[in-house]
Amino acid sequence: MSRFALERLDASHDRKGFRSGLESIDRYLKETARGHTEKGIALTRVLIDADATAPKTILGFFTLTPCQVETEGWPAVPKGLPRNPVGAILLGRLGVDQRRHGQGIGSRLLALARAISFDSIQAVGGIGMLVDPAHAELIPFYEKHGFIRISGKTLRLFLPTPSLV
Repeated sequence: MSRFALERLDASHDRKGFRSGLESIDRYLKETARGHTEKGIALTRVLIDADATAPKTILGFFTLTPCQVETEGWPAVPKGLPRNPVGAILLGRLGVDQRRHGQGIGSRLLALARAISFDSIQAVGGIGMLVDPAHAELIPFYEKHGFIRISGKTLRLFLPTPSLV
């Protein structure tokens, strides 16, 4: 069984060799993720083999960022929330290298992202985790992991804080 390590994206990771099969996901990792991480806009973490050496092959990645959202009309949010925006964590991107599709890497990454989000929310507050899937075909993956569709008008899904753990 492989051992993995989760690391913050940096120059030691081989972004150019990563291919998820979704151009928007690949382009974000290759062109934007490191700059966003360095500037504090969003934090990208990568999953690698535990014994990897530079340039480290990226098996998969996810990006988290704090956000504020309007929740009027959402399912599964606590009653009595203020009318103004409330805090949450946005899972901005999640990608798995094509060579690792079907090996549970996506579920592993999502579990790690959920745990980090839960810890963050426990420290600073928030109502849960949001995700905007890259396309509609990914919605069943997130629903399988407990996410709830917010409305039929967007792809956005929501997972309340108690469900993160």
